[in-house]
Amino acid sequence: MLLSIAMQIREFLELVAQLPGWLLYFGAPALLVLAGIVLVLVRAERAYPPVALLLGAAGLVLVAGIAESSSDFVVWAAFYTAAAALVRFLFFIPAPQKKQKQDRSEEIYETFHVGLDEEMPAGEELPPALSAEEGELQLAHVDSLIAKLKAAELDAADRLELDAVVRALDLYRGRALTAAEQRALNDCLSAVLKLSAKYSL
Repeated sequence: MLLSIAMQIREFLELVAQLPGWLLYFGAPALLVLAGIVLVLVRAERAYPPVALLLGAAGLVLVAGIAESSSDFVVWAAFYTAAAALVRFLFFIPAPQKKQKQDRSEEIYETFHVGLDEEMPAGEELPPALSAEEGELQLAHVDSLIAKLKAAELDAADRLELDAVVRALDLYRGRALTAAEQRALNDCLSAVLKLSAKYSL
């Protein structure tokens, strides 16, 4: 049985020896670099040592097909160790911090919202650009469209946009609006009309 195993090993080494010399020499280090980059990207630092050892052992087997003396193994081992150390340094590069994403509903809400607490110079008041009655007429029309949109099957993004528009519109009900608020109201109305056209309402 031992003789059979020895013959199989010999046949394997003869097969390996038929491969290009550069592949035998650089194959394992190249695979190590690729594996290291992948592990860095997925932040799997603990998996690197066993992967490096496994590829190192495979590399020694491959180098055995072209090695003419023990010094060839030493040179290859030094080369592989240097490559492994360089790849190891990649794990010390800090991962880029992801920017904290603002809640989409808040982002859309801010698009249509005009701050009600904006500071104005003392003693000055902005004249209303739209009376409360005029504003209610516009809101009455858009409310019917909003009711239809709420009953429709909107996708997630459009549902968020509609919710944000409704929240913004609630700020403008029952009072006169400044020019800036009127523009924000018009943006809300435009958003509702676009959604209505999108869903053919």
